[in-house]
Amino acid sequence: MKNRSLGFICCCFLFSASMWGQEPLSSDLNQQVTQIAKMIKDNPKGAEEGFDGLLKGKNKKNIPLLLSIGKAYLDAGNADMAKEYAERARKADSKSASVYMFLGDIALAGKDAGAACGNYEQAIFFDEDCYEAYYKYARAYAGVNPQLSVDMLMKLKERHPEELNVDRELANAYYLMGNYSKAKSAYDDFMQKGTPNVQDYGRYAMLLYLNKDYQHSLDMAGKGLAMEADNHLLKRLMMYGLYELKSYPAGLQAANEFFKDPNNPDFVYLDYLYRARLYLANGNNDEAIAEFEKALKADEKKEHPEVAKEMSDAYGKMLKYPDAIRMYQVYMDMLGDKKEVSDLFLFGRLYYQAAGALAPTNTADSTAVAAAPVDTVMIKKQQNEYLTQADTIFAEVSQRVPDNYLGYFWRARTNAMLDPETTLGLAKPYYEAALAQLEKNPNASKSLLIECESYLGYYYFLKEEYEQSKVYWTKILEIDPENATAKQAMEGLQ
Repeated sequence: MKNRSLGFICCCFLFSASMWGQEPLSSDLNQQVTQIAKMIKDNPKGAEEGFDGLLKGKNKKNIPLLLSIGKAYLDAGNADMAKEYAERARKADSKSASVYMFLGDIALAGKDAGAACGNYEQAIFFDEDCYEAYYKYARAYAGVNPQLSVDMLMKLKERHPEELNVDRELANAYYLMGNYSKAKSAYDDFMQKGTPNVQDYGRYAMLLYLNKDYQHSLDMAGKGLAMEADNHLLKRLMMYGLYELKSYPAGLQAANEFFKDPNNPDFVYLDYLYRARLYLANGNNDEAIAEFEKALKADEKKEHPEVAKEMSDAYGKMLKYPDAIRMYQVYMDMLGDKKEVSDLFLFGRLYYQAAGALAPTNTADSTAVAAAPVDTVMIKKQQNEYLTQADTIFAEVSQRVPDNYLGYFWRARTNAMLDPETTLGLAKPYYEAALAQLEKNPNASKSLLIECESYLGYYYFLKEEYEQSKVYWTKILEIDPENATAKQAMEGLQ
Protein backbone atom coordinates (compact mmCIF):
# COMPACT_ATOMS: atom_id res chain seq x y z
CA MET A 1 0.00 0.00 0.00
CA LYS A 2 2.42 2.57 1.07
CA ASN A 3 4.90 2.16 -1.74
CA ARG A 4 2.47 2.69 -4.61
CA SER A 5 0.04 5.02 -2.81
CA LEU A 6 3.16 7.73 -2.47
CA GLY A 7 3.53 8.33 -6.15
CA PHE A 8 1.71 11.63 -6.13
CA ILE A 9 3.24 13.08 -2.96
CA CYS A 10 6.90 12.34 -3.48
CA CYS A 11 8.98 14.44 -5.79
CA CYS A 12 8.69 13.86 -9.50
CA PHE A 13 12.47 14.01 -9.87
CA LEU A 14 12.21 16.47 -12.77
CA PHE A 15 15.57 18.12 -12.55
CA SER A 16 16.08 21.60 -13.90
CA ALA A 17 18.22 21.82 -16.98
CA SER A 18 20.45 24.44 -18.42
CA MET A 19 19.99 25.57 -22.00
CA TRP A 20 21.18 23.17 -24.66
CA GLY A 21 24.89 23.42 -25.19
CA GLN A 22 25.89 26.06 -27.68
CA GLU A 23 28.43 28.82 -28.07
CA PRO A 24 27.39 31.94 -26.17
CA LEU A 25 26.33 35.04 -28.03
CA SER A 26 28.23 38.26 -27.54
CA SER A 27 26.67 40.36 -24.81
CA ASP A 28 25.74 43.00 -27.38
CA LEU A 29 23.84 40.58 -29.65
CA ASN A 30 22.23 38.93 -26.62
CA GLN A 31 20.89 42.27 -25.42
CA GLN A 32 19.51 43.07 -28.86
CA VAL A 33 17.74 39.69 -29.16
CA THR A 34 16.22 40.17 -25.70
CA GLN A 35 15.00 43.65 -26.58
CA ILE A 36 13.47 42.65 -29.92
CA ALA A 37 11.87 39.55 -28.36
CA LYS A 38 9.63 41.81 -26.26
CA MET A 39 7.80 42.78 -29.48
CA ILE A 40 6.98 39.22 -30.63
CA LYS A 41 3.45 39.13 -29.23
CA ASP A 42 2.36 42.76 -29.58
CA ASN A 43 4.26 43.68 -32.75
CA PRO A 44 5.20 40.45 -34.56
CA LYS A 45 6.09 42.22 -37.82
CA GLY A 46 8.36 44.65 -36.02
CA ALA A 47 10.06 41.77 -34.24
CA GLU A 48 10.60 39.93 -37.50
CA GLU A 49 12.11 43.02 -39.11
CA GLY A 50 14.33 43.56 -36.07
CA PHE A 51 15.64 40.00 -36.17
CA ASP A 52 16.21 40.23 -39.94
CA GLY A 53 18.30 43.30 -39.27
CA LEU A 54 20.50 41.34 -36.85
CA LEU A 55 21.03 38.55 -39.38
CA LYS A 56 22.48 40.68 -42.14
CA GLY A 57 25.98 40.34 -43.43
CA LYS A 58 28.34 38.12 -41.46
CA ASN A 59 25.58 37.14 -39.04
CA LYS A 60 23.48 35.50 -41.76
CA LYS A 61 24.75 32.04 -40.80
CA ASN A 62 25.50 32.76 -37.15
CA ILE A 63 24.24 29.55 -35.53
CA PRO A 64 24.07 30.82 -31.92
CA LEU A 65 22.19 33.91 -33.12
CA LEU A 66 19.70 31.92 -35.20
CA LEU A 67 19.04 29.56 -32.32
CA SER A 68 18.69 32.41 -29.80
CA ILE A 69 16.07 34.04 -32.03
CA GLY A 70 14.34 30.68 -32.44
CA LYS A 71 14.32 30.21 -28.67
CA ALA A 72 12.79 33.67 -28.23
CA TYR A 73 9.93 32.60 -30.50
CA LEU A 74 9.56 29.27 -28.69
CA ASP A 75 9.43 31.05 -25.33
CA ALA A 76 6.69 33.28 -26.76
CA GLY A 77 4.68 30.22 -27.78
CA ASN A 78 5.30 30.50 -31.53
CA ALA A 79 6.63 27.04 -32.39
CA ASP A 80 6.28 27.56 -36.16
CA MET A 81 8.63 30.55 -36.22
CA ALA A 82 10.97 28.77 -33.80
CA LYS A 83 11.17 25.85 -36.21
CA GLU A 84 11.77 28.18 -39.15
CA TYR A 85 14.89 29.62 -37.48
CA ALA A 86 16.02 26.13 -36.42
CA GLU A 87 15.82 25.00 -40.05
CA ARG A 88 17.78 28.03 -41.17
CA ALA A 89 20.44 27.08 -38.62
CA ARG A 90 20.45 23.49 -39.88
CA LYS A 91 20.99 24.67 -43.45
CA ALA A 92 23.90 26.71 -42.24
CA ASP A 93 25.41 23.73 -40.39
CA SER A 94 23.75 20.30 -40.76
CA LYS A 95 26.17 18.72 -38.26
CA SER A 96 25.62 21.08 -35.35
CA ALA A 97 24.59 19.30 -32.15
CA SER A 98 23.10 22.57 -30.89
CA VAL A 99 20.71 22.71 -33.85
CA TYR A 100 19.36 19.24 -33.17
CA MET A 101 19.09 20.01 -29.47
CA PHE A 102 16.85 22.96 -30.31
CA LEU A 103 14.79 20.93 -32.78
CA GLY A 104 14.31 18.41 -29.98
CA ASP A 105 13.16 21.17 -27.63
CA ILE A 106 10.61 22.36 -30.19
CA ALA A 107 9.24 18.83 -30.58
CA LEU A 108 9.11 18.39 -26.82
CA ALA A 109 7.19 21.63 -26.44
CA GLY A 110 4.67 20.09 -28.84
CA LYS A 111 4.50 16.98 -26.63
CA ASP A 112 6.06 14.79 -29.32
CA ALA A 113 8.54 12.83 -27.20
CA GLY A 114 9.47 10.48 -30.05
CA ALA A 115 10.48 13.29 -32.40
CA ALA A 116 12.25 15.12 -29.60
CA CYS A 117 14.34 12.11 -28.68
CA GLY A 118 15.14 11.44 -32.32
CA ASN A 119 16.67 14.91 -32.50
CA TYR A 120 18.51 14.46 -29.20
CA GLU A 121 20.01 11.24 -30.59
CA GLN A 122 21.15 13.20 -33.64
CA ALA A 123 22.81 15.72 -31.34
CA ILE A 124 24.66 12.88 -29.60
CA PHE A 125 25.64 11.43 -32.97
CA PHE A 126 27.36 14.69 -33.88
CA ASP A 127 28.73 15.33 -30.38
CA GLU A 128 29.06 12.33 -28.07
CA ASP A 129 29.88 14.66 -25.19
CA CYS A 130 26.70 16.71 -25.49
CA TYR A 131 25.57 16.08 -21.91
CA GLU A 132 22.29 17.93 -22.25
CA ALA A 133 21.20 15.67 -25.11
CA TYR A 134 21.56 12.60 -22.88
CA TYR A 135 19.72 14.28 -20.03
CA LYS A 136 16.88 15.65 -22.14
CA TYR A 137 16.43 12.33 -23.89
CA ALA A 138 16.20 10.63 -20.49
CA ARG A 139 13.69 13.17 -19.16
CA ALA A 140 11.54 13.01 -22.29
CA TYR A 141 11.16 9.24 -22.00
CA ALA A 142 11.07 9.13 -18.18
CA GLY A 143 7.28 8.97 -17.95
CA VAL A 144 6.81 7.02 -21.19
CA ASN A 145 9.50 4.37 -21.22
CA PRO A 146 11.84 4.70 -18.23
CA GLN A 147 14.01 1.82 -19.43
CA LEU A 148 15.05 3.90 -22.47
CA SER A 149 15.96 6.68 -20.04
CA VAL A 150 18.14 4.27 -18.06
CA ASP A 151 19.82 2.95 -21.20
CA MET A 152 20.73 6.44 -22.39
CA LEU A 153 22.00 7.55 -18.99
CA MET A 154 24.13 4.43 -18.65
CA LYS A 155 25.78 5.34 -21.94
CA LEU A 156 26.68 8.73 -20.52
CA LYS A 157 27.86 7.20 -17.25
CA GLU A 158 30.13 4.77 -19.09
CA ARG A 159 31.57 7.59 -21.15
CA HIS A 160 31.85 10.06 -18.29
CA PRO A 161 31.88 8.25 -14.91
CA GLU A 162 32.87 11.50 -13.24
CA GLU A 163 29.56 13.15 -14.22
CA LEU A 164 27.73 13.00 -10.86
CA ASN A 165 24.43 14.40 -12.15
CA VAL A 166 23.89 11.14 -14.05
CA ASP A 167 23.16 9.44 -10.75
CA ARG A 168 20.46 12.01 -9.99
CA GLU A 169 18.78 11.31 -13.31
CA LEU A 170 19.13 7.54 -12.94
CA ALA A 171 17.39 7.79 -9.59
CA ASN A 172 14.47 9.47 -11.35
CA ALA A 173 14.22 6.81 -14.05
CA TYR A 174 14.45 3.91 -11.60
CA TYR A 175 11.87 5.55 -9.37
CA LEU A 176 9.42 5.83 -12.27
CA MET A 177 10.03 2.15 -13.01
CA GLY A 178 9.03 1.37 -9.44
CA ASN A 179 12.51 0.07 -8.69
CA TYR A 180 13.08 2.00 -5.46
CA SER A 181 16.10 -0.06 -4.47
CA LYS A 182 18.05 0.89 -7.62
CA ALA A 183 16.81 4.47 -7.36
CA LYS A 184 18.21 4.65 -3.85
CA SER A 185 21.54 3.12 -4.95
CA ALA A 186 21.86 5.69 -7.72
CA TYR A 187 21.27 8.51 -5.27
CA ASP A 188 23.69 6.94 -2.77
CA ASP A 189 26.56 7.69 -5.13
CA PHE A 190 25.54 11.28 -5.67
CA MET A 191 24.91 11.99 -1.98
CA GLN A 192 28.34 10.63 -1.07
CA LYS A 193 30.32 12.34 -3.82
CA GLY A 194 28.29 15.36 -4.84
CA THR A 195 27.11 18.50 -3.09
CA PRO A 196 23.47 17.85 -2.23
CA ASN A 197 20.98 20.68 -1.86
CA VAL A 198 17.66 20.74 0.00
CA GLN A 199 15.85 19.21 -2.94
CA ASP A 200 18.34 16.35 -3.03
CA TYR A 201 17.86 15.67 0.68
CA GLY A 202 14.11 15.53 0.11
CA ARG A 203 14.36 13.12 -2.80
CA TYR A 204 16.89 10.91 -1.08
CA ALA A 205 14.95 10.85 2.19
CA MET A 206 11.84 9.84 0.22
CA LEU A 207 13.68 6.95 -1.45
CA LEU A 208 15.04 5.80 1.89
CA TYR A 209 11.50 5.89 3.27
CA LEU A 210 10.19 3.87 0.33
CA ASN A 211 12.95 1.34 0.98
CA LYS A 212 11.84 1.23 4.65
CA ASP A 213 15.17 2.57 5.87
CA TYR A 214 13.31 4.88 8.23
CA GLN A 215 16.14 5.94 10.52
CA HIS A 216 18.38 6.92 7.62
CA SER A 217 15.44 8.73 6.03
CA LEU A 218 14.94 10.71 9.23
CA ASP A 219 18.64 11.58 9.34
CA MET A 220 18.53 12.94 5.77
CA ALA A 221 15.30 14.82 6.43
CA GLY A 222 16.93 16.40 9.48
CA LYS A 223 19.92 17.57 7.42
CA GLY A 224 17.61 19.03 4.81
CA LEU A 225 15.53 20.83 7.44
CA ALA A 226 18.72 22.33 8.85
CA MET A 227 19.11 24.01 5.46
CA GLU A 228 15.44 24.91 4.99
CA ALA A 229 13.39 24.65 8.17
CA ASP A 230 9.99 25.01 6.49
CA ASN A 231 10.45 22.45 3.69
CA HIS A 232 7.06 20.77 3.21
CA LEU A 233 8.32 17.41 1.93
CA LEU A 234 10.98 17.07 4.62
CA LYS A 235 8.50 17.90 7.40
CA ARG A 236 6.15 15.28 5.97
CA LEU A 237 8.91 12.66 5.99
CA MET A 238 9.76 13.47 9.60
CA MET A 239 6.16 12.72 10.56
CA TYR A 240 6.06 9.49 8.54
CA GLY A 241 9.43 8.23 9.74
CA LEU A 242 8.78 8.88 13.42
CA TYR A 243 5.55 6.90 13.23
CA GLU A 244 7.26 3.99 11.50
CA LEU A 245 9.95 3.98 14.20
CA LYS A 246 7.19 3.95 16.86
CA SER A 247 8.31 7.32 18.26
CA TYR A 248 4.67 8.27 18.69
CA PRO A 249 4.86 11.38 20.95
CA ALA A 250 7.63 12.90 18.79
CA GLY A 251 5.71 11.86 15.68
CA LEU A 252 2.58 13.66 16.85
CA GLN A 253 4.64 16.76 17.57
CA ALA A 254 6.09 16.55 14.04
CA ALA A 255 2.57 16.11 12.66
CA ASN A 256 1.36 19.24 14.46
CA GLU A 257 4.32 21.13 13.02
CA PHE A 258 3.57 19.78 9.54
CA PHE A 259 -0.11 20.77 9.76
CA LYS A 260 0.63 24.18 11.26
CA ASP A 261 -1.04 25.88 8.28
CA PRO A 262 -4.47 24.19 7.90
CA ASN A 263 -5.06 25.91 4.55
CA ASN A 264 -2.00 24.44 2.85
CA PRO A 265 -3.24 22.96 -0.46
CA ASP A 266 -0.45 20.37 -0.54
CA PHE A 267 -1.89 18.06 2.11
CA VAL A 268 -2.80 14.63 0.73
CA TYR A 269 -4.75 11.66 2.03
CA LEU A 270 -1.64 9.92 3.39
CA ASP A 271 -0.78 12.95 5.52
CA TYR A 272 -4.13 12.73 7.30
CA LEU A 273 -3.81 8.94 7.55
CA TYR A 274 -0.45 9.18 9.28
CA ARG A 275 -1.76 11.81 11.67
CA ALA A 276 -4.72 9.52 12.43
CA ARG A 277 -2.31 6.68 13.18
CA LEU A 278 -0.27 8.91 15.46
CA TYR A 279 -3.34 10.13 17.34
CA LEU A 280 -4.49 6.53 17.74
CA ALA A 281 -1.07 5.41 18.99
CA ASN A 282 -1.10 8.26 21.54
CA GLY A 283 -4.58 7.35 22.77
CA ASN A 284 -6.37 10.31 21.18
CA ASN A 285 -9.21 8.29 19.69
CA ASP A 286 -11.64 11.09 18.81
CA GLU A 287 -8.91 13.10 17.08
CA ALA A 288 -7.83 9.96 15.21
CA ILE A 289 -11.34 9.38 13.84
CA ALA A 290 -11.53 13.00 12.67
CA GLU A 291 -8.26 12.55 10.75
CA PHE A 292 -9.48 9.30 9.19
CA GLU A 293 -12.50 11.22 7.93
CA LYS A 294 -10.22 13.86 6.40
CA ALA A 295 -8.13 11.13 4.73
CA LEU A 296 -11.26 9.62 3.18
CA LYS A 297 -12.36 13.04 1.93
CA ALA A 298 -8.92 13.80 0.48
CA ASP A 299 -9.04 10.51 -1.47
CA GLU A 300 -11.38 12.08 -4.02
CA LYS A 301 -11.05 9.31 -6.61
CA LYS A 302 -11.61 6.59 -4.00
CA GLU A 303 -8.38 4.85 -4.95
CA HIS A 304 -7.25 3.97 -1.42
CA PRO A 305 -9.69 1.60 0.29
CA GLU A 306 -7.09 0.87 2.96
CA VAL A 307 -8.11 4.14 4.66
CA ALA A 308 -11.60 2.77 5.34
CA LYS A 309 -10.05 -0.53 6.45
CA GLU A 310 -7.76 1.18 8.97
CA MET A 311 -10.66 3.28 10.22
CA SER A 312 -12.70 0.10 10.71
CA ASP A 313 -9.80 -1.47 12.63
CA ALA A 314 -9.58 1.64 14.82
CA TYR A 315 -13.28 1.45 15.67
CA GLY A 316 -12.84 -2.25 16.41
CA LYS A 317 -10.04 -1.54 18.89
CA MET A 318 -12.36 0.98 20.55
CA LEU A 319 -15.02 -1.78 20.71
CA LYS A 320 -17.33 0.39 18.60
CA TYR A 321 -18.42 -2.52 16.46
CA PRO A 322 -21.39 -0.93 14.62
CA ASP A 323 -19.02 1.78 13.32
CA ALA A 324 -16.33 -0.81 12.60
CA ILE A 325 -18.81 -2.81 10.51
CA ARG A 326 -20.03 0.32 8.73
CA MET A 327 -16.50 1.33 7.71
CA TYR A 328 -15.59 -2.21 6.70
CA GLN A 329 -18.58 -2.18 4.36
CA VAL A 330 -17.22 1.07 2.86
CA TYR A 331 -13.89 -0.73 2.41
CA MET A 332 -15.57 -3.67 0.66
CA ASP A 333 -17.56 -1.34 -1.59
CA MET A 334 -14.39 0.51 -2.59
CA LEU A 335 -12.65 -2.77 -3.40
CA GLY A 336 -15.43 -3.80 -5.76
CA ASP A 337 -14.32 -6.72 -7.93
CA LYS A 338 -10.89 -6.67 -6.28
CA LYS A 339 -12.21 -8.25 -3.09
CA GLU A 340 -10.25 -11.30 -1.99
CA VAL A 341 -11.35 -14.22 0.17
CA SER A 342 -9.24 -12.85 3.03
CA ASP A 343 -11.24 -9.59 2.92
CA LEU A 344 -14.46 -11.56 3.08
CA PHE A 345 -13.19 -13.70 5.96
CA LEU A 346 -12.18 -10.67 8.04
CA PHE A 347 -15.60 -9.12 7.48
CA GLY A 348 -17.25 -12.28 8.81
CA ARG A 349 -14.95 -12.32 11.82
CA LEU A 350 -15.80 -8.69 12.55
CA TYR A 351 -19.51 -9.58 12.74
CA TYR A 352 -18.59 -12.51 15.01
CA GLN A 353 -16.60 -10.22 17.31
CA ALA A 354 -19.48 -7.74 17.40
CA ALA A 355 -21.83 -10.54 18.47
CA GLY A 356 -19.37 -11.69 21.12
CA ALA A 357 -19.15 -8.16 22.54
CA LEU A 358 -22.90 -8.24 23.17
CA ALA A 359 -22.66 -11.28 25.41
CA PRO A 360 -23.06 -10.27 29.11
CA THR A 361 -19.58 -11.50 30.08
CA ASN A 362 -17.97 -9.61 27.18
CA THR A 363 -19.71 -6.26 27.65
CA ALA A 364 -17.14 -3.50 27.19
CA ASP A 365 -18.48 -1.31 30.01
CA SER A 366 -20.05 -3.62 32.57
CA THR A 367 -20.43 -0.82 35.12
CA ALA A 368 -22.51 1.30 32.75
CA VAL A 369 -24.62 -1.71 31.74
CA ALA A 370 -25.27 -2.65 35.37
CA ALA A 371 -26.39 0.88 36.16
CA ALA A 372 -28.86 1.08 33.26
CA PRO A 373 -31.92 -1.02 32.42
CA VAL A 374 -30.91 -3.65 29.88
CA ASP A 375 -33.31 -4.81 27.19
CA THR A 376 -31.96 -8.34 26.96
CA VAL A 377 -34.42 -9.23 24.21
CA MET A 378 -33.13 -6.44 21.98
CA ILE A 379 -29.54 -7.34 22.75
CA LYS A 380 -30.18 -10.97 21.90
CA LYS A 381 -31.90 -9.95 18.67
CA GLN A 382 -28.95 -7.75 17.68
CA GLN A 383 -26.50 -10.50 18.57
CA ASN A 384 -28.39 -13.02 16.41
CA GLU A 385 -28.40 -10.56 13.51
CA TYR A 386 -24.63 -10.20 13.74
CA LEU A 387 -24.21 -13.99 13.94
CA THR A 388 -26.51 -14.54 10.96
CA GLN A 389 -24.42 -12.10 8.91
CA ALA A 390 -21.22 -13.81 10.05
CA ASP A 391 -22.63 -17.23 9.15
CA THR A 392 -23.62 -16.03 5.67
CA ILE A 393 -20.16 -14.61 5.03
CA PHE A 394 -18.30 -17.67 6.35
CA ALA A 395 -20.54 -19.85 4.17
CA GLU A 396 -19.35 -17.89 1.13
CA VAL A 397 -15.75 -18.30 2.28
CA SER A 398 -16.15 -22.09 2.47
CA GLN A 399 -17.76 -22.12 -0.97
CA ARG A 400 -14.92 -20.13 -2.51
CA VAL A 401 -12.15 -22.15 -0.83
CA PRO A 402 -13.73 -25.55 -0.06
CA ASP A 403 -10.36 -27.16 0.69
CA ASN A 404 -9.56 -24.68 3.46
CA TYR A 405 -10.74 -25.24 7.03
CA LEU A 406 -11.27 -21.53 7.86
CA GLY A 407 -14.77 -21.05 6.46
CA TYR A 408 -16.09 -24.23 8.10
CA PHE A 409 -14.30 -23.59 11.40
CA TRP A 410 -15.60 -20.03 11.85
CA ARG A 411 -19.03 -21.07 10.71
CA ALA A 412 -18.87 -23.69 13.48
CA ARG A 413 -17.92 -21.08 16.08
CA THR A 414 -20.70 -18.78 14.87
CA ASN A 415 -23.33 -21.49 15.10
CA ALA A 416 -22.02 -22.56 18.48
CA MET A 417 -22.73 -19.03 19.74
CA LEU A 418 -26.19 -19.21 18.18
CA ASP A 419 -26.76 -22.49 20.06
CA PRO A 420 -24.85 -21.95 23.34
CA GLU A 421 -26.38 -24.96 25.09
CA THR A 422 -25.67 -27.26 22.11
CA THR A 423 -29.30 -28.34 22.22
CA LEU A 424 -29.73 -28.07 18.45
CA GLY A 425 -26.23 -29.10 17.42
CA LEU A 426 -26.08 -26.23 14.90
CA ALA A 427 -22.27 -26.22 14.88
CA LYS A 428 -21.86 -30.00 14.42
CA PRO A 429 -21.70 -30.23 10.58
CA TYR A 430 -19.24 -27.34 10.41
CA TYR A 431 -16.91 -28.65 13.12
CA GLU A 432 -16.97 -32.00 11.29
CA ALA A 433 -16.10 -30.33 7.98
CA ALA A 434 -13.34 -28.25 9.60
CA LEU A 435 -11.91 -31.32 11.34
CA ALA A 436 -11.86 -33.25 8.06
CA GLN A 437 -9.75 -30.51 6.47
CA LEU A 438 -7.47 -30.10 9.49
CA GLU A 439 -6.74 -33.83 9.73
CA LYS A 440 -5.40 -33.76 6.17
CA ASN A 441 -2.64 -31.42 7.31
CA PRO A 442 0.10 -33.02 9.45
CA ASN A 443 1.07 -29.55 10.70
CA ALA A 444 -2.44 -28.51 11.71
CA SER A 445 -2.80 -26.53 14.92
CA LYS A 446 -3.36 -28.80 17.95
CA SER A 447 -5.62 -26.25 19.59
CA LEU A 448 -7.91 -26.13 16.54
CA LEU A 449 -8.09 -29.92 16.37
CA ILE A 450 -8.92 -30.08 20.08
CA GLU A 451 -11.64 -27.43 19.75
CA CYS A 452 -13.36 -29.39 16.96
CA GLU A 453 -13.06 -32.71 18.81
CA SER A 454 -14.20 -31.22 22.13
CA TYR A 455 -17.40 -29.91 20.60
CA LEU A 456 -18.14 -33.21 18.87
CA GLY A 457 -17.33 -35.24 22.00
CA TYR A 458 -19.64 -33.05 24.06
CA TYR A 459 -22.38 -33.14 21.39
CA TYR A 460 -22.45 -36.96 21.36
CA PHE A 461 -22.32 -37.03 25.17
CA LEU A 462 -25.48 -34.92 25.31
CA LYS A 463 -27.08 -37.25 22.77
CA GLU A 464 -26.10 -40.16 25.04
CA GLU A 465 -24.12 -41.72 22.18
CA TYR A 466 -21.28 -42.49 24.56
CA GLU A 467 -19.16 -44.70 22.35
CA GLN A 468 -19.07 -42.05 19.63
CA SER A 469 -18.30 -39.45 22.28
CA LYS A 470 -15.32 -41.53 23.46
CA VAL A 471 -13.88 -41.50 19.92
CA TYR A 472 -13.32 -37.72 20.07
CA TRP A 473 -12.08 -37.56 23.67
CA THR A 474 -9.62 -40.34 22.82
CA LYS A 475 -8.35 -38.31 19.85
CA ILE A 476 -7.79 -35.35 22.13
CA LEU A 477 -5.76 -37.44 24.57
CA GLU A 478 -3.63 -38.72 21.70
CA ILE A 479 -2.79 -35.07 20.92
CA ASP A 480 -2.56 -33.87 24.53
CA PRO A 481 -2.35 -36.71 27.08
CA GLU A 482 -2.71 -34.26 29.97
CA ASN A 483 -5.83 -32.54 28.67
CA ALA A 484 -7.92 -32.15 31.84
CA THR A 485 -11.30 -31.85 30.08
CA ALA A 486 -10.75 -34.99 28.01
CA LYS A 487 -9.50 -36.97 31.03
CA GLN A 488 -12.52 -35.92 33.06
CA ALA A 489 -14.90 -36.80 30.22
CA MET A 490 -13.35 -40.24 29.78
CA GLU A 491 -13.61 -40.92 33.52
CA GLY A 492 -17.28 -40.03 33.42
CA LEU A 493 -17.85 -42.24 30.38
CA GLN A 494 -16.33 -45.38 31.96
